[in-house]
Amino acid sequence: MTRRRPSDPAKPTIASRRLTSQPTSNASSPGSGSLGNGRFFAPLEPPSALPGYLGSTSYSAILTEHRNEIPFEAEESTDSSVGLVVEPDRLQSGVDVLRFLYNLAVCDMLIARFYVRTWSNIVPKRVMDEILRSVRDMFDGFSNDPTMQLQELANQIFQNTSRPMRTHKSMSVEEYCASFTGRNLRWEALGSIFTLCGMQLVITLDNDPDITQGSDDPQAKDRLLEQMTVISTICLGFCDQTSSANELLAMLQFNDVMLRTQQYGDSSYQAWRRLGDLVSTIYAAGLHLETNGADNCPFFLRQWRMRCFVASFYMDKMIATFVGRPPLMNGRFCTLAAPLDLSDEVLVAGGDVLSKAISELNSAGWNSQGKLHPVTPTRLRFQLAIIREETLEVVLGTREQHNLIQKSEEIQAKSRAMWQSTPDQLRYDRRSNDHYHDGWLTIVYFYLDYLYTCFLLYRAVVKHTNTGQADLCDVSRRVLAIVIQINSFRTPMVDLDRHFSWIVLTYGVPSASVLLLELLQQSHEPGPHAVPLPRAELIRNLSVFISFLSWVAGPGHGNYHTCKEAEKKLSRILDQLLDPQPVQQHVVDDVTTGLDNFLNWSNYNTIWDFNTDYMPLTEGFAP
Repeated sequence: MTRRRPSDPAKPTIASRRLTSQPTSNASSPGSGSLGNGRFFAPLEPPSALPGYLGSTSYSAILTEHRNEIPFEAEESTDSSVGLVVEPDRLQSGVDVLRFLYNLAVCDMLIARFYVRTWSNIVPKRVMDEILRSVRDMFDGFSNDPTMQLQELANQIFQNTSRPMRTHKSMSVEEYCASFTGRNLRWEALGSIFTLCGMQLVITLDNDPDITQGSDDPQAKDRLLEQMTVISTICLGFCDQTSSANELLAMLQFNDVMLRTQQYGDSSYQAWRRLGDLVSTIYAAGLHLETNGADNCPFFLRQWRMRCFVASFYMDKMIATFVGRPPLMNGRFCTLAAPLDLSDEVLVAGGDVLSKAISELNSAGWNSQGKLHPVTPTRLRFQLAIIREETLEVVLGTREQHNLIQKSEEIQAKSRAMWQSTPDQLRYDRRSNDHYHDGWLTIVYFYLDYLYTCFLLYRAVVKHTNTGQADLCDVSRRVLAIVIQINSFRTPMVDLDRHFSWIVLTYGVPSASVLLLELLQQSHEPGPHAVPLPRAELIRNLSVFISFLSWVAGPGHGNYHTCKEAEKKLSRILDQLLDPQPVQQHVVDDVTTGLDNFLNWSNYNTIWDFNTDYMPLTEGFAP
């Protein structure tokens, strides 16, 4: 990490050859074990050894519920890792991962930048600090030739990862961190180092001197990012083969999905598969139920587990919206309660400090001082996700919608009530003139998410009832105006941050499509029109927006081809508006060739057909 011997090369991308190739299999699926050299390893753990959370319909539920009434003999605790023999190839892969980290001089710097840049994160900074400190202390104690020590450490990590993590109600944060650091170091903990470094590298300048370290190689950062992605996959593979389901694994998988979406796009199948793995871990670890494990879990850890769950719940709904697929996580089977709006420092302090802070929260669990804690945005995202799940049931559901308008109005009423109860410091519509406060862009996301739920519901009403076009156009105008306003206040960091291209694609493209299509339809029909629109103003805004698509994602970005395809299609419609052809049926048909889906208001799910030769499946939206 920060330790470097005089004989070490200056480049930070040192890794063995087995770590530099892009993985082609899903290393984060049960039973998969393709690591580095392509060899498949058998799982170290018997499949039934660590079943995880078992609910009320499980084979053991009745006996478990009556365990206090029946004098069962105490079960002998079996440690499946006793005598564990790690295969040489697997052990060597572990050594390669550790050697890469040992030589990674920029690790601490990247993670420090990540926590400065990121308002909300599911790996508490206290936890990551302990992981880094532990690894640094071990590496500092190595000899000049650390090969044997790396082998011993890799073997120990495999042993540790094969054991379930255990907690108790009075556990301190020091005890908790000690359970996966130092002599108890686990692959779940190490994997999070690489995913956080990767997410920070995504928005790091190619010529950042801390990354290039004097090298004139323009691809140094991209290669390092690729290595981070590969190594996080390898760590996940180790966990799949040896680990029980726990919150550390869920945190690693969450950040891995984030890294995949930033690098390859939200519509990539790779990100979708990894999301499925995350949801499986959430359920298997019982993180979806607030009461699961509450009797043997300290309060701070219960809150951190809830943070992991609600962040995953939100991610599931957002990616499901992007790709138009059913969410993988069903809120009907989950405890839909957000963690309290408390700082990590208060959670860890406990005692009177914690009690006082809890007493100062309002009835909804928000802090009353207007403070912005790491958990604060997660709480609002969770509330937005609950509303979005109901919306997706309407929009993507296959049942016939007899009362669609009423259902849409009910969901929108819930959404408005939720938004009205949101603290002012998180509401863009009450801080729209304040563009430079901390977390401004995140607060814009919140408002766009809120408006986009309205957009989806209005769109469904238009599709099924052919009414409500005015409401749809109105919300589309509001969304488009905000997207354009964001661009006018962007900074160099926003240009780098792929969140901006995500905003343009996710919120801007659908809104612009609706407005362009309405203008195009009105241009083919004599007035007056049912939906009066300021034509000149909209054409100016739409022209500006389409120009965004030409530069917002550069070559190599996960959504580059998506932006280019969207630019091409929207430009064709705008050209027809600005330079209409003579009103002859065959000419109009020629102009709109290929735009049938756009001109059909009832065609909801095929407005954008990105499964073309121009759209590889590994490209798409990036959060």
